[in-house]
Amino acid sequence: MFQPRRTTRGNMTSALNMAELVYHSVVRSVRKQHNNAFAAIGINILQAVIFVGVFYVMFTILGMRGSSIRGDFVIYIMTGIFLFMMHTKTVTAVAAAEGPASAMMQHAPMTTMIALAAAALGSLYIQMLSLIMIMSIYHLAFNPVVIDDPSGVFFMMMIAWFTGVAVGMVLLAIK
Repeated sequence: MFQPRRTTRGNMTSALNMAELVYHSVVRSVRKQHNNAFAAIGINILQAVIFVGVFYVMFTILGMRGSSIRGDFVIYIMTGIFLFMMHTKTVTAVAAAEGPASAMMQHAPMTTMIALAAAALGSLYIQMLSLIMIMSIYHLAFNPVVIDDPSGVFFMMMIAWFTGVAVGMVLLAIK
């Protein structure tokens, strides 16, 4: 009964078990920000909309709205805001990830690597969902959104996310 069992698992089974554990940890990290997952996403959307509104008013008052930007000025502002929020939210999520002394680490399959991956992927999930929601509402309510190079925009977001993960890891190591 209390003797360890030797189980031979294949690589695919181990990878699927780890992916399942990361998934449940991502859900836990998203729910950790707020008890209701919809509220966490709603707060993030509201923060992004407030950022965009403040920058739009600031650029309009300063007279920089008429600068030579080809395309929609609000989408220009949104790209900068989304990149900033993607980077900073990822840095804070990874830096605040659960470490080896956390109570969750006492459960057998949980490791620090899974906690870090869950924090990073949870941040990516919330930011990308917020981005898609805001851009969809803007497309339906105001102006049609036309992106000339969607893969470039996606890779730009991924670079912001990866640098956020890297800086968060450095701050976690310092902590």
